[in-house]
Amino acid sequence: MPRRFCQVQSVSRHVLVYTIPTKETKPILRSGSQFHSLPLRSCHKPPLQITRESLAPMNETVNPSDVPRSDNPVPFILPLFLFLLISTFYPSFADSIANSAGDPELTAEASSKTWTYLFMIGLQVVVASTLLIYFRKVYLEHFPIRFSPLSIVVGVVGVVLWIVVCDLKLEPTFWEAIGFNTDRPSFNPYTLDNTGARNLFLVSRFTVLAIVVPIIEELFVRGWLVRWIENPSWEHVGLTGLGMGALFAASIYGVVAHPSEAIAAFLWFGLVTWLMARTGNLWDCVVAHSVTNLLLGIYILKFEQWHLW
Repeated sequence: MPRRFCQVQSVSRHVLVYTIPTKETKPILRSGSQFHSLPLRSCHKPPLQITRESLAPMNETVNPSDVPRSDNPVPFILPLFLFLLISTFYPSFADSIANSAGDPELTAEASSKTWTYLFMIGLQVVVASTLLIYFRKVYLEHFPIRFSPLSIVVGVVGVVLWIVVCDLKLEPTFWEAIGFNTDRPSFNPYTLDNTGARNLFLVSRFTVLAIVVPIIEELFVRGWLVRWIENPSWEHVGLTGLGMGALFAASIYGVVAHPSEAIAAFLWFGLVTWLMARTGNLWDCVVAHSVTNLLLGIYILKFEQWHLW
């Protein structure tokens, strides 16, 4: 059986052409500086051609900083900004809930505010969802969707931490002492006689609590804020190896955004920052946030802790 080996069919400046001779290939002839293999008419396949262009991707490593990403912060800021703006129009039910058993005037006032509150919740869902869908390509460009089971564990630990610390009621005592009101709407959905309205509120409230808020808040805090603090050219900054300023920024935001639960917020945002630094994945933070909020909502309904939402 003839020996098989690879012979150079032709050499040029840009193209190398190889053939593998067989017993059906004529002897190799040398002419000048080129080699020529003369295949017979019975050859079944054309010779493989390898060009510099085809070899280049095999020899090059893609640098993540070379991948184009949007440096526009608006998709990360605008959803949360509009959400918080709408929240400023929430009516307060704190006095009505506290006195509903003995003050009919306050109870009637609470009923007149109910539809305003439901409208604001629904508006937040619509506005935030519309913006998230519109900017979805920007988010996926920065953070492809993936998550780890650790995010669920952190979410469960987070809700226990939040409930235990809030139960101490340290923040309300402090804010009341300096005359600063940090009450949440504290709406009790079971005061609604209309079953349809009650169900509408619960669906809307849990959508906001467990889906909308985790996404828009994490996109703002960890998708943009901590990266921008680390480096104003933030679009190529990862979520691992950040400096202390960027890491503490998330907890400081939590205190500002949740003054009535400032201590719990500082600790909880720090816990999720640890998850971010460990996995380097924004969607792990979103899942942990969602799990915490979902379980917190169930706790609020079960034990009627309306001041927590």
